[in-house]
Amino acid sequence: MKTAISTFFFLGVVSLCLVSLDRTIAQQCDDDESMVTDYKKDLTQLVENTRKESLADFEKGFHQKTCLTKLTLSLSMLNELVSCLEKAVADSTATKEQADANKTKLDAYTKLKDKVEGYRKKLKATDDPKEAKALIEKFNFSS
Repeated sequence: MKTAISTFFFLGVVSLCLVSLDRTIAQQCDDDESMVTDYKKDLTQLVENTRKESLADFEKGFHQKTCLTKLTLSLSMLNELVSCLEKAVADSTATKEQADANKTKLDAYTKLKDKVEGYRKKLKATDDPKEAKALIEKFNFSS
């Protein structure tokens, strides 16, 4: 009887740990996604501001460097999110609905990551402020 109770207790603790681990991974992905969403809003706002301002204001505000920095930070966050979602997609304990949702998110954020990476490379290679302003004005972060 003691062995059965001990076994039952041990299995309960193990399953509780596994459930906690799943919540931790899901929470981490949610946190990463929230940060990516915030930076995406900031970048979109920067693009809108760049469209409205003159070239002199663009240069005076160091918006080319600001945009490059935000793109670099966003790319770092996107790498973390994509990595987290890859782990979530590979999770064998997830339900079919969770796996499908994670796969959809992974595809969308991988495309966004590729887009941000391309924007960053183009902007970094641009030395002329006028070209940089025109380039930033074309950035589109919608999915």
